[in-house]
Amino acid sequence: MSDPTGSDPRRAPVLEEASVSLAPLDGLTVAVLGYGNQGHAHALNLRDSGVAVVVGARPGGRGAARARDDGFDPLPLDEAAARADVAMLLLPDEVQGAAYSDLVAPRLRAGAALGFAHGFAVAFGMVEPEEGRPCFLAAPKGQGDMLRRAFRAGGGLPGLLAVHPGSPEGTWALAAAYAKAVGCLRGGGFRTTFREECVADQFGEQAVLCGGLVELVRAAFEILVARGYGVENAYFECVHEVKLIADLMHARGVDGMRGLISPTAAYGGLTRGPRLVDDRFRGEMERILDEIESGAFAREFLADCAAEGASRRERLGRDEAASTLAETGRRLRGRLRALGLDDGDIRGGDDD
Repeated sequence: MSDPTGSDPRRAPVLEEASVSLAPLDGLTVAVLGYGNQGHAHALNLRDSGVAVVVGARPGGRGAARARDDGFDPLPLDEAAARADVAMLLLPDEVQGAAYSDLVAPRLRAGAALGFAHGFAVAFGMVEPEEGRPCFLAAPKGQGDMLRRAFRAGGGLPGLLAVHPGSPEGTWALAAAYAKAVGCLRGGGFRTTFREECVADQFGEQAVLCGGLVELVRAAFEILVARGYGVENAYFECVHEVKLIADLMHARGVDGMRGLISPTAAYGGLTRGPRLVDDRFRGEMERILDEIESGAFAREFLADCAAEGASRRERLGRDEAASTLAETGRRLRGRLRALGLDDGDIRGGDDD
């Protein structure tokens, strides 16, 4: 499968699972390097698809122990890389550069392919695949446990696919086969680039999913509590019910969601929401995107990871965990879980 997209992958048709063959993986060994959030799902789904898999993980780490529990015999990263026809680098973003240069690249055979599930390391120059080495991106649009559950149920997730410039003929076919084997062509495979996937992913995380949404519910919770409303009431209204609206948008779209909520809620959202997300708010979102596109955020993040002592991320995380919002959530979720009304079986976490 050659790249039919030219310089703009968005112009290409969506890859449908039924049109993709697993043949490019026949006889190949995939080394899944990292056995955490994405790594465990990729390794298990590949194995269930009939692909030969070796797992590379840090000796003595949580990932290695988990891999043994799942029936693999994990190897150190360099030994797994040496056995790879396809090396899938699924370690945390901040360690991929050093792991690749120190452990993977020296042992990777000529002609072996290099794969990623996120574009960060390639987009910002932490990993620079050599000319002629097959290098692709197969990014499931969902967390690893979600990917595994969907695959086991006979389904899967949509995926984003890219091939690095300089890769040889056949790399697109390999990327598509890999995506099918791990279950991320269900719903379609959408062609992108390493940079586009990475920038859009980080912007979505910071502006909406992990940044904007969290700060919005935090501010609303704190305002209600400061006005004398009970913390339980505030939590249910500002945090707990977010899942209801998110599920409705996921299933029916924004307009479909409006039709399934009360007229009061629909009118209030349509008229008051734009007052919150005003021009000043949008301007700050633009500045966040500028920081991501320029690489400023990547440099800041990597510097924080490399700092001695507790990182800024760790300090801020501890402060958040000690907040009234977090404490109220733990208490109410514990009560709901005891009644069988809350799903506590989401592990998440970094790849290891």
